[in-house]
Amino acid sequence: MDSLHVRIALTKGQFSKFILRKARDIGLLRGQPHILEYLATNDGCSQTEVCEAWDLDKSTVSGLIERMERDGLIRVEREMDDRRKKKLFLTSKGTDLGEKMDVYMKQLDETAFAGISEEEQEQFMRVLSRIYQNLKGVEENGKE
Repeated sequence: MDSLHVRIALTKGQFSKFILRKARDIGLLRGQPHILEYLATNDGCSQTEVCEAWDLDKSTVSGLIERMERDGLIRVEREMDDRRKKKLFLTSKGTDLGEKMDVYMKQLDETAFAGISEEEQEQFMRVLSRIYQNLKGVEENGKE
């Protein structure tokens, strides 16, 4: 069980547990912290942009957006020229919860990189990005 896909799956599981536990502590559901994080720097973006940023399908994000609007975390405005398109904006409640999650995420990153030099961290992030792009290219091109 010493292969890349196993190590990534196990590591993702640990990240997910941490994020979900912290999200639940402040009243968020799975997936909502990622949307809040994206909107913190891309307020007024479209649902499609959120999907592309997190590599999620539209139906998943649509359900999250509806719930987050109902819970007062975001405000959704329809575009005047195309009523099917929506722009997403954080509310003050969404901003507050997003800032709390941001603190947790920074702690998670610090914990994950404990004992690892800054140079090793940068190299790891470059390699991980290349692995992601390699796999995304395979999926987009339909080749394996």
